[in-house]
Amino acid sequence: MHKAKVLWHRKNGSDIAERTIEPIQEEREVVIESEYSFVSIGTEKTIISSDLSERTAEKMRVPYMQGHFNEDFTYGYSLIGKVIEGPKKLLHQHVHVMHPHQDIVKVNADDVFPLPAGVPSKTATLGSNMETAINAIWDAEVSLGDEILVIGFGSIGALVSLLANSIVGPRLSVLEINPNRSKIAKSYGFKVIDSIERGNFDVVFNTSGKGDMLQKGLDLCRVEGKVIELSWYGNKQVNLSLGEDFHYGRKQIISSQVSQIPLKKRATWDYKKRKVLAFDLLKELNTAPLFNLEIPFLECPVFFNKLRQKNFDELAVVIKY
Repeated sequence: MHKAKVLWHRKNGSDIAERTIEPIQEEREVVIESEYSFVSIGTEKTIISSDLSERTAEKMRVPYMQGHFNEDFTYGYSLIGKVIEGPKKLLHQHVHVMHPHQDIVKVNADDVFPLPAGVPSKTATLGSNMETAINAIWDAEVSLGDEILVIGFGSIGALVSLLANSIVGPRLSVLEINPNRSKIAKSYGFKVIDSIERGNFDVVFNTSGKGDMLQKGLDLCRVEGKVIELSWYGNKQVNLSLGEDFHYGRKQIISSQVSQIPLKKRATWDYKKRKVLAFDLLKELNTAPLFNLEIPFLECPVFFNKLRQKNFDELAVVIKY
């Protein structure tokens, strides 16, 4: 048996508690010693600082989560570690698994994804976000010569930008007002702007987490342009003005979310194939500049208690075990 340290979120703050990991059932389960897990700043801030409706809370549950939103719960969805117990074919391999922040985890062997050679453990924490970005590109149906705007250069916005820029033909702009994030975007050679009043974009990706930026995206679209909405608002209301050129311009708002393969792709793609693609892309694209905050696991409660009260400028945040 192992003693695991688990990050818990409670009404009055976050803390670390111990739990006992029971022995595995041979060949069916694995024990993983965690190396890194990814912090999705926008989503995790929302769930620890908001009261979620019962319907929203049910949809936001993640694999191996303990507890319940609005009470005490664990959270996290992209963890990398080394298998220390389990089937011989997985033993000592570095793997990706959907799991809350925890230093030692026991999961079903079928739920782990062995990391391909050439993908470092820290880079691999972006696997789940890369799947989100892939879905967004699929949903947008980006075409040769498209004018593309990405609003918000957080972890999702950055990956969408990298993918869009890797396609020959489209012309990419990034709208970001945060100086730290703008600097990283510019380091990639992207055209970065901090304000814009008029535009004629074919596709706008809103990754900002702000409803007014969804409106901005609609206003900047050309006739029959698309806004791909990747922000998650929890219970927050979003107000839109649709009375001017939204209908006359035949503009589209397309929800993009990682939990489903887009219908037009389901004949040839499944979740495993998409995950393989995500890690292949992480091997090819330079994501190292995105990582600008690494938190020791035992210092997590301090970080999350601060996150309840303020926004962070950091782009890609990881917990190191």
